Formats: sequence, C-alpha cells, structure tokens
Amino acid sequence: MTTKFPKNGISFAVALSSLSIFSQYAPAAIFEFNIANAGESVGKPTDDGQTFQQQWGTAANWKLVSGEDDGNNGYPDGADTAIINRSALANNSTRLTEESSPASLVSVGKVIGTGTGNQDIVLKMRAFTFGEVECLESPEPFHIRAERDRSITISGVISGPGSLLLSRSGGFSDGVDEDELITITGDTPNTITGKIRLFNQNNKADEPQPSYWVADKEGAFGQASMLTLEGRAGAGGGIASLRITGNAAFGEGAIDDNATTVFIGAKGVLSLDRGVNEAIGEGFLFTDLEGTGIYSEVPIGTYDNNEAWIIGEGTVTVGAPSAELTITAVDYATNAEGTTLSLTWNSRPGRLYAVRFSPDLKDWDFDLDDGVVGDDGETTTTQFDLTDLPEISGRTRVFFRIEEVTEVRPF
Repeated sequence: MTTKFPKNGISFAVALSSLSIFSQYAPAAIFEFNIANAGESVGKPTDDGQTFQQQWGTAANWKLVSGEDDGNNGYPDGADTAIINRSALANNSTRLTEESSPASLVSVGKVIGTGTGNQDIVLKMRAFTFGEVECLESPEPFHIRAERDRSITISGVISGPGSLLLSRSGGFSDGVDEDELITITGDTPNTITGKIRLFNQNNKADEPQPSYWVADKEGAFGQASMLTLEGRAGAGGGIASLRITGNAAFGEGAIDDNATTVFIGAKGVLSLDRGVNEAIGEGFLFTDLEGTGIYSEVPIGTYDNNEAWIIGEGTVTVGAPSAELTITAVDYATNAEGTTLSLTWNSRPGRLYAVRFSPDLKDWDFDLDDGVVGDDGETTTTQFDLTDLPEISGRTRVFFRIEEVTEVRPF
C-alpha cells in the first residue's frame, strides 16, 4: 500500500538528508554511555553542577557494544546507536551534552534511552538530528533538552513503552525564533505508548522566550497515553506552541483520538495549518492555560482560532465520531463483457476499509478487497470486476458490507 504524503512540511528535506546519511553506514555501531567516568577529570561523580556534565564527543564516555565504529572516533554518530541509562546517577554530573564535542557531531541513527526525567541529553551548540528514539520503560521520562535556540529533528520512529520529555530552555541565547524548532517528522507513524510531554522550561520575567514544536507526519505522537503541552505559568513563562502541518492531516492525524489524552497547560497553543482538522476523542482534551493546576474538559465540538489555545487556519474536532459506515450507492451491471460492481460509502481520508460479501448475512469470511484506502472527502467509490468470481456471479442474491480496518498502517 502506498501512503500519500504531500511533502510540504518544514524540515522534511533535512530529515530525508539525514536518513540518507544514516543508510550509508554498514554495519552501524552500538555504543553504551559509561556513567562510571562521570566527573573524573574535574570533580566527583556526586557533584551536581554544569561543570561536571559529560561530553558526547569524549570516547572515554562510551563503550562499544557491537558493530563497527564507522567514524573511528570512539563515540556514536551517523548511523550509530547510543544506549543511555543514567538511572544509577541521575544528576548533572552525568547529563550528556554535545558541548565541547567536534562540530561534525550533528546526528545519530538511534538513541535507546532509560528515562530519568533529568536532562538525559542536553543539546546546546548546534542543530541535531535523531534518526530514531526508543524509550524504555522507566518511572521517569527520557529527557531530551534543547538549550538556547538550537533546533532538534527526530526523523524516524519514536517507539517504546517508556515516556518522552522534549523541552527547551532559552538560557544564554539571543532569543528563540520561529524557525528554531523541535520537529517530529518522517514517513512512518510513531509507535510510542508511554507519555509525551512538550515543556517550555524558560522562565525569564524580563524576556519570556517561546518554544516551538512541530508535528510533521501522521501518527507523530504514536499511541501515547498522554500528550502534555505547556510552559511555565506567570509572567516569565513563554508560549509553548505545537504546530501540526498538512503532512499530519491523513488517517489518524498527528494525535490518536482513541489512545491519547491531551492536556494543554500554561501558555500552551496549537498552531494548525490550513486543511488540518485534528480529531481528539470525547473526554480526551483538557485545558489549563493559566497554569492553575486545574484542567477543564473541552466539550464535544469543532474549534478554531476563536479559542485562546488555537492559532492558524486549521481546526480541532473533539468527540465527533465518523458517521456510521453506510453503503450509499450500489451500481451492479451485467452485460456481454461480464459483471461489475460499484460501491460508494461514507469514509474518512486515508483510513483503510475492507469490502466483504456474504450469501446469507451470516458468513462474512469473503472479501473483495481488505485494503481500500479512503478517498479525499467524505465518501469513497470503488469498482470491482465480478466476472471471475463464481461465488458472487453464480448467485441470485449477495450481500455486501464495509468494515473499517483497525490497523491503519502496517508498522
């Protein structure tokens, strides 16, 4: 099956470039972060301060587990995989940063992380691309923090049962601009099932700094149990903006309306591109824009930029289920050339449908096609040649029905 993605979203060219780089390396190496070295050169491992953070580009901080070190540099980059588990010593002395690392360190093929909730990776110096991020099960989220005004792109699949925290701190920067982004993009929907939190940590009363996240693909948040978008409450907190692009407007959308409860907290706002109508399930969307700690449920309805939590030209629809699947038109024709059937039914763009038939309304084990992709618009029409199907053409009456396929995309 071909997935339709009009690649007009920002950062997609960067993502493709990064993925093509990753594919050139074989076999990729797997490195494990070695927290035993924490602070050895400048202090004790128990010291908790920025002085003792660990440099990504220092070979002594890594152990080669398998594969070939393609860069011959002793640390993971390019197509390599980095395994990070700081849970035994989760303070600033073990946080990993690319500061003071070679300028060529701009990407890694995959990160497998056990979350500590405390700055597992801190990116300060340059734009950085992750191919994939796998979050292992842990009481705390795996924390990737963009400092200053650096951009981060995750161009592959975010997976795993653990949780993910993507944050930004504006400290020591010249200000965060609208093109300095944390972007989730790529071709394949994410599969993460833990919680996702997008948090603007900035708290500068004299100069509040914004933070911009971008969901640039269908299934950007996988089957996350919770998605939280928030900044800090009060005068020092900057806005926390999540843009949903047209590339996320297919199938399930960016947010799984059957799996993910969405909390829009202090300074949170959804920036929706034209044509985006993000569906969120009934009872699955809550807001607390002032950061009081008390969230209010958003009732069933369709919402636009008249709401304080929406900007842009798109919409959010809460709890509006698809119309009941109904065959609205049937064209059954038999002539000298054979027998054809045309069926039309109400549908949603990008969803998968199975067309089944039964001779007696009891046995529905027969199908004409179990992978019809819903057309753009509100209905889908598909034609079938029944000439070579004696199970149908040889009967005086046959019944048809449409079913929505649960697995929208093969993972």
